[in-house]
Amino acid sequence: MWFLTAVLSAFTFGLAGFMMKVSSAKNGSVLYLLWGLYFSGTLGFLWWMYMTDTVTLTWPIVLSGIVIGIGSAFGNLLFMKALDCGPASLTSPLVNSNIVFTLMMSLLVFNETLSTSEIMGVVLLLLAVMMLPVDPNEELRIRNIKWYGLVVIATILFFLRNGGLKITDEMNLPNTPVLLIGYLLGLFWFSIDIMRKRLFSFRSVKIKIGLYWGIISGVFSFAGMQLYAQALMEGPASIVAPIFAASSLIVALLSILIYRERLSAIQSICLLLLFSGLILIRISSS
Repeated sequence: MWFLTAVLSAFTFGLAGFMMKVSSAKNGSVLYLLWGLYFSGTLGFLWWMYMTDTVTLTWPIVLSGIVIGIGSAFGNLLFMKALDCGPASLTSPLVNSNIVFTLMMSLLVFNETLSTSEIMGVVLLLLAVMMLPVDPNEELRIRNIKWYGLVVIATILFFLRNGGLKITDEMNLPNTPVLLIGYLLGLFWFSIDIMRKRLFSFRSVKIKIGLYWGIISGVFSFAGMQLYAQALMEGPASIVAPIFAASSLIVALLSILIYRERLSAIQSICLLLLFSGLILIRISSS
């Protein structure tokens, strides 16, 4: 069951990423996009916490939520800044490498073990995730030296989010209230940023677009993170984390279908690697 949950987490989180891509394509406000994402995401976790009767807040939960929230909110913010300084073909795969840290932590710190076929499946998934964002037609020149620092810090911050959920699971903390605190932190930060910059004009088309797609993205972000947390509770993070990272492939597929983007040779190889890796892992977990 955990395998299906992990796959669903990648699919729904990929939908959230695609909604952010749509907002960017329509020139929506990045600030309101992120505010809308954390607003609807926070409501989602509040609703789920009420439905599952996990309304509990302790200091370990609050502190863990703050750390994960910092990783999520500031990771997203610095990732977008990195895209302004350097090529997406290098930025995306390097930031996605945070999944490798979660995998290594699970194997070395929490003593998880993998069968031979599971190892092969994980390797194929990681190759697919790392290769997908590479565009051979894009210029790879780094335009700003700040890009290096932004990528390193964003990678570490996203590890705080993804790897942090593995740690809270090992601590037997309920992940729903942890994620609620994390999303509340993001909502609070971007609310302060909006007030600081005095961006209150809802007549702005740019703001409306960002807010609209941000709210929709937050719904799928909530679902994806909740499913990811559930999969971590039931299955090994050394497999769940790479499956979750495959959410970027969902973005690519939807871009092909909706924006009529052509399937490149690299994208075709990535999809083949993805399905091969999932099949190997599914056979081992049966």
